[in-house]
Amino acid sequence: MEEIKQPPSNGGRKTVVLRIAAIFIIAGASWGGWWWTTGRFYEFTDDAYVAGNLVSITPQASGTVTAILADNTDFVKEGDTLIRMDTADTKIALEKAESELAVAVSQAGNALEAVKTRLARLAMREADLEKAKSDFERRKQLFSEHAITQEVFDHSRIAYENAQIAIDAARHELAEARIAAAGTRAEDNPHVALAKAKVREAYVALRRMNLAAPVSGYVARRAVQLGERAIPGKPLMAVMPLEGLSVEANFKENQLKYMRAGQPVEIISDIYGKGIPFHGTVVGIGAGTGSIFSILPAQNATGNWIKVVQRVPVKISIPPDELKKNPLVVGLSLGVTVDIHQSGGSPLKPGGGTHTLSTAVYDADEAGADELISGIIAKNLKTVLAAGH
Repeated sequence: MEEIKQPPSNGGRKTVVLRIAAIFIIAGASWGGWWWTTGRFYEFTDDAYVAGNLVSITPQASGTVTAILADNTDFVKEGDTLIRMDTADTKIALEKAESELAVAVSQAGNALEAVKTRLARLAMREADLEKAKSDFERRKQLFSEHAITQEVFDHSRIAYENAQIAIDAARHELAEARIAAAGTRAEDNPHVALAKAKVREAYVALRRMNLAAPVSGYVARRAVQLGERAIPGKPLMAVMPLEGLSVEANFKENQLKYMRAGQPVEIISDIYGKGIPFHGTVVGIGAGTGSIFSILPAQNATGNWIKVVQRVPVKISIPPDELKKNPLVVGLSLGVTVDIHQSGGSPLKPGGGTHTLSTAVYDADEAGADELISGIIAKNLKTVLAAGH
């Protein structure tokens, strides 16, 4: 009699399925526990880049480039000369302005000397008037007593009247001289002031034939060539200061709910790897999404609208000591993780800006101009005074 075979038991298969399900349940529970206790307090993005200032080197006066003293990747210090331009035209302009100032000072000095001469002449005319008046009064008395003739009396009267006319003329000449002098000092003369401004302008234009680095940093984007005619406003090269770098991280809008200024950030750069993390701080959240600031912003008023999650730039600072120890360059991609445990306050940065980028390099363009002008004025006034004596 043939033996009837029993179907295989499903117990083993059920055990495997249950074990797999248990693994998934435990893994899910573990991940859920981790997310609830830790993961939900961190926001991550790899859409982040190193940002920094790009300082353009542009001429402020026209000129032919005669020397290029720095090239891409060179490190330059604030005030170092980067480009030199031909100075022939600016030197001629400065010499012409100096000559015009010398002439204006001489004319102003002569005008002041003329005022002194007119004052002395007026004093003489006043003395003559007093004498003529005294003679006239005395002879008038004598004429009334018939002690002198009519001719003598008329002579004293005419002399008195001529003295009055002479003093009026002297006063008029003094007023004209004072108008020509336009002040009590040669420096106050408007013609001298105009000539001084021309000298200062020509002096600054000569100094600007040397283009200096406004900040310390690395040269980039050099576009100038030897012999090129540089024109104002055209960038010739750029300098990137690497000390004040920051991070621009683009987070999705649904990641910003609890993000606040001041929160700690861990930054990972591919150039150093996870072994050298940077520790930054959220400075502020951008006031607009990336699409708003694009060249062609999205127009959703047509009705063909699809919701797209927008990204918002978040600025993150990096401690200077970490940058000094492990330098970064502008444009590197980064991985950014923000710790959002402390989520109180406003998402936007309160108050005004705290970072200021400035340079004193251009202040040196006028250095020496005042000394040059003072020397020209003193020299020509001395000549005028010597000629007057």
